[in-house]
Amino acid sequence: MSQPNSRPPAPSGTPLLGHTVDFVRNPFGFVRRSVDTTGDAFRMQLLGRDVYVLAHPDYVETALLNRESFAKLDDFEVAFGEALLSVEGEQWQRQRHAMEEFFSPTRIRDHAATMVGVARTRIDDWPSGGSIRVDEEMQKVALQNLFEVVLGQSLSDEEIAELTVAANALNYWFKPTTWALPNWVPTPARRKFHRGAKDLRKRAKTLLADTGDSPREESLLATLAALRDDPDSAFDQSEVLDQVVGMLFAGHETTALAMTYALHQIGSHSEVAEQFHAEIDSVLDDEIVLADLQELDYLDQIINESLRLYPPVHAIPRVTTERVDIGDYTLPADAEVLLSVWSLHRDERFYDDPLRFNPDRWEQTTPQTQEYAFIPFGSGPRICIGRHFARLEMKAVLATIGQRFRVDAEDDIEVAPRMTTQPAGAVPIQIHERP
Repeated sequence: MSQPNSRPPAPSGTPLLGHTVDFVRNPFGFVRRSVDTTGDAFRMQLLGRDVYVLAHPDYVETALLNRESFAKLDDFEVAFGEALLSVEGEQWQRQRHAMEEFFSPTRIRDHAATMVGVARTRIDDWPSGGSIRVDEEMQKVALQNLFEVVLGQSLSDEEIAELTVAANALNYWFKPTTWALPNWVPTPARRKFHRGAKDLRKRAKTLLADTGDSPREESLLATLAALRDDPDSAFDQSEVLDQVVGMLFAGHETTALAMTYALHQIGSHSEVAEQFHAEIDSVLDDEIVLADLQELDYLDQIINESLRLYPPVHAIPRVTTERVDIGDYTLPADAEVLLSVWSLHRDERFYDDPLRFNPDRWEQTTPQTQEYAFIPFGSGPRICIGRHFARLEMKAVLATIGQRFRVDAEDDIEVAPRMTTQPAGAVPIQIHERP
């Protein structure tokens, strides 16, 4: 039993290094072991720096609802400047209000046909009976959808390749071997990050330039450009530029990962694939329309289960602005905090047989009933603004692929935490044209 106002306990570690080596070698395994042995709130010591990990729905709820006591880390500002992803307070409210209409469910549904069209175009070159890197292919699909729907422009394959490299580089800021070190240490990962951030910012400036192709009027880019040019909007050139930088990363990265893991799991479980294809064949016509996509209930279950087992955002970082109570413990002011989405989603207290990929578990429950034990898009006031876009894109793309191809995973999948939950290596799958 803890004493009132005591800090969360620390698992056993080593002198001087604390938990640095264990965390760097296997972050997910270390967190899971620490929850099992030390509790749902614990303190890890990384080269003399304390980081508090919260891994219970009640603790996570407190942190996500109490925005005054739990703020964003400065790391987000380093990556995205004054984008919606990183700002706080009145500035966040102003930005959210300016963009939330574009991401409303009603407006996003209007783009289902575009998402299907993009997917069909991208898979036309897939070699039936051959192998593809599904991680790379899903990045291309997601990035093209981002530009077509959100930014109102089209991309060449060369531009997609350049942007993918730049966006991927932002993940290196949160590479465990680098994140455990002080920010002033110039690691190779941090150099890659800064090069990627520079390239993304350069591309964002091009998108917002007065010359060149104009964005489509219904796009978010057109909205941002109008805000930039409106003296009464309080959006200056720099702030609008940061929004585009944030969208170039967050608008495709997590969705591409979610689709990668979902396809890999479909290709790894024959009984899931059989039910997936049976539903598609019974619901979809040659022309895939929104009304039919909404009838694909089993695909919804596959998406929920993939987001549970492989959440694209594995941890939500925060910093305390004051002393704050969490259960029986007290976190000090200026404490770094990680809300472990990965641990929550794989906890046997909240999910039966949690390491098994089982879409059927969502037949009798919903993401809403799981509350803070299921937070692939975060939760509370700062829940991901693009969640409706992401879910519709996943459904449109997976249905389009499933209508034409059967997929077989070639290997088991391993993950490597960065800013997002990255595959540890290439993710090849075999594809076969369906009759």
